[in-house]
Amino acid sequence: MRKLSFALLGGAMILATAALADPNPQLVSSIQNRLAHYDLSANVSQVATSSVVQLHFALSSPQGYLKTKRELRAILRNAEYK
Repeated sequence: MRKLSFALLGGAMILATAALADPNPQLVSSIQNRLAHYDLSANVSQVATSSVVQLHFALSSPQGYLKTKRELRAILRNAEYK
């Protein structure tokens, strides 16, 4: 029972550390390039991981151009920065 508790605690610590890690530089570069298609510019490398994830999902969703651009602007306007 004690070993299981330590294993669960260790696993939780690893997951918490992974959640705080910086996003993949290739993903950041890809988002930066795709924002240009929507005539938007932002220094994505300075944006918090949670906002990078939101940008990625917005860019990956099958919405129309205008709806995607509006969503991207809203994300960038409310983005958290490092």
